[in-house]
This record gives sequence, structure tokens and C-alpha cells, in this order.
Amino acid sequence: YLNLPIYNKDKLVGYVLVYTKNTNFVSESFHELSQIIILGLSLSVIIIFFLRKHIKQLELYLDKFSKIIFNNEVGHEHEHEQKQILNKLPELKPVLIKIAGYTDDLRQINLQLESAKHRTIEIMEGISDGFFALNRCWEFTFANNETQKLISADRIELLGKRIWEVFPQAIGSLTYDKLQAAMFQDEAVHWEAEGFMMTDQSYEYHAYPFNEGLTVFFRDITELKRQHYEYARLERLNLIGQLAAGLSHEIRNPLTTVKGFLQIFGTRPGYVQDKEYLDLMVSEIDRANAIITDFLSLAKANSDNIKRQNINEVIDNIFPLLQADAFNNNKEVVLDLFLVPEIMMNENEIIQLILNLVRNGLEVTPEHGRVMISTYLKRDKVTLAIKDQGTGIPREIQDKIGTPFFTTKDTGTGLGLAISMEIAQRHKASFKFESDKTGTTFYIIFPTDYSTSPADDVTDVLLYP
Repeated sequence: YLNLPIYNKDKLVGYVLVYTKNTNFVSESFHELSQIIILGLSLSVIIIFFLRKHIKQLELYLDKFSKIIFNNEVGHEHEHEQKQILNKLPELKPVLIKIAGYTDDLRQINLQLESAKHRTIEIMEGISDGFFALNRCWEFTFANNETQKLISADRIELLGKRIWEVFPQAIGSLTYDKLQAAMFQDEAVHWEAEGFMMTDQSYEYHAYPFNEGLTVFFRDITELKRQHYEYARLERLNLIGQLAAGLSHEIRNPLTTVKGFLQIFGTRPGYVQDKEYLDLMVSEIDRANAIITDFLSLAKANSDNIKRQNINEVIDNIFPLLQADAFNNNKEVVLDLFLVPEIMMNENEIIQLILNLVRNGLEVTPEHGRVMISTYLKRDKVTLAIKDQGTGIPREIQDKIGTPFFTTKDTGTGLGLAISMEIAQRHKASFKFESDKTGTTFYIIFPTDYSTSPADDVTDVLLYP
């Protein structure tokens, strides 16, 4: 039996009774239901398989689409791939059109930026100043061709290196302090310094900070400083030359006459009691003649008797005279001479230069002190160094050193250093000094190649401590 109730508006109104003699009704019903379920599951698997295949294709096209967008490949070059995607996913067409428009705009902007970058690089390469850029880690990110020339280093090898690794000698220098100020105080800085990029060279720097680090312009002003110094020197010499030329003969002739009569009077018996005064007058006339000789020496460019000699031999020859001067004042002259090549020189002028500097040194050195004379070869140049143990040259008068008639001595003429500087100039040598409270060292740096002009040689500037 199968009893099924009948309802009408939630009210039971009757029953349907089914009677059958088939005793396998339940099992047959279950069998039919199982077949229906199996068929449904089979259809579901088939549908899922096809759906999965379609989804995989969609994933593939979406992946291609994302790669095209990510790699900025929207455009005519990948038109075939784009059509394939749009055929499968037409919904993406407006998105692709928008992206294509943005991509074209970005491409134009990139082209403009690239063009501006190339123009900027061309400008940086074309300027006569050295130019380099540093990041916040002090690493070179750019260096123009002039930088390569000025520092004699391959600019490609500079990139990525820290500036303090390339120039360790700069740490603690004025340039180091200025670059630190520009980087960390975010301010433009201008300064001049010697010996940062290349030893014995003078540079002018301009450093400008920006978000990613520093840009630095620099130029070699060694020649400019030499010209300024040379111009001042020539002005001084011009004044002395005019005075020397005009006064030498006019003064010497009457002095010679007076000296002659004084010497005659000194031999006469009637002037015996005045001989001491006559000798003093003759001595003073000789001193006046010596000053006139110094005038002429300073004004006249004497190129006679120039020949190749070893400066150590010249020093050895006059060393007994220097020792005698020192011994008479309870002082000492010490030699520290290294092997050096011969140079072109006028021996008499070099002797005069050495005597001037050593005697000046002995005058300021205290008793039992010493003056040292050194020679050595450095960068193919012969250096003569004369160091005293005085109290140093006051900073406020250092720029007057070498000016004719300027002297701090009670009995000095103010011509000794001026003559020494002129002799150095005639020998195409540079003349420098360093001074502090422990003494002063004068350096005369001679070229081994006499054809080298002063402009090619080490600059003729004074070193201030």
C-alpha cells in the first residue's frame, strides 16, 4: 500500500490509496533514482570539465592582457595578441582603449624626458668646468668628460664609488667640511682649495644640494692664481726697474768719487785721529753701493751663464761659508741632501738665493738652534727647502712677503726675499713658503725640463698655513 494525504489550504481533505501486488516497488524506485543521480553527476562532471577549460582559457587571456599592460606593450606592435584577447573578452575593449591612450601619453612623456636628459648631458659634457653628481651615500652617479681630464681618472670607473674612497686625502680638509655642509645643511656652498683633486693644484668649487644628493661644479684655477701673482710681481718689478734704471748711475758716480777722497784722506797723517770715522763712511758707501747692486739684480733678467749643474754640488761648495755664519752666532746649519738630477741654473744667482734665505733663517733662529737645507726629487721636480726655527711669519704680513722695501728688521733693506723670488722666477721655478709658530720653510721647486714654462709648472703662489 501507498497512502498519500491530500491537503487544501493546510487542511486535510482526504487520502489517495495505491495498492499493488509488486513487492519490489521500493527497490525499483531506488534503482531508478540512482540512475537519475548517476546521470546527473555525469552531466555535472562534463559541464564542469568544459567550464574549467573555458575558465583556463579566460585565465590565459587575462594573464596575457595583464602582461601587455604591465610591460607597456599596448599598441600596434602587439595588435594580433590584443585582437585575440578582445575576441574572447570583448568586455575588456573599453579598458584597453583607455590604457592605450594613457600608454601613448606616457610614451610621449618618456620620450620628452629622455630627450631632455640627453640635452642636459650634452650641456654638462660641453661646459668647460668639471661636473659630477653624488647620491646620499656619497657615491658618484655622474661625472662629465672635463672631470675625467681634471682628475686624470676614468669617469666610468668612478660611478658607484664613494668620493672618500677615491680621494681619501680629502677627509678632514676644507673641501670635506664644505661638502658635508652642502649635503646635510641643504645649502649651496662656494669655496677655493688646494690639493683635493690633484696635489699642487688650486680649485674653485660650487656645490648645490638636491633631493637625491649633491651636484658639484669645479674648475682648475691654478693658472689664474699664477697670473694674478705674476701680475702683482711684475708691477713690483716695474716699479723697482724704473727706480734702479734711473738712480743707479746718478747715485753710484758721486758715491765713487766721495769714497775715493775718503780713502785718500785716510792715508794722510793729518787725518789719523779721524780714521775711524773715515772707515765708517767708506763702509756706509759700500753698503749704499750694495743696495744699488741689489736694485740692478732685481730689475735685470740675467740669462748669462745658464748651464746644467747639480744643486747639491753648489750647496756643498758654499757650506763652509754658511757654517761660519752660523758658528759666529752659536747656531748650526744642517744638510739633508738627496740624490737629484742636474737642472739648468746660473750658479752665482742660485748661490745668492741660498745665502739670502739661509742668512734670513739664521737671523730669526734662536741660539743653539739650527737651519736645515734639504733637496729632494718630487714629481720630476727638484725641490730646495730651507727651514728655520724662528717664531714664524705673522699671518697679517704674509701677503707682503717679497714686496720690495718691506722688512721687519731694523737694519734690513727689504730686498732680500724680493731678489730671491726674482731669481726663482728667472729659473722657471716656483717659490713657496709654509709658516707656523715653530718656524718657516721656504720651497724653491725647479723643473728638470728647462723648456717648461712657469704656466706649465707648479704655480707660483704662497702657501699660507
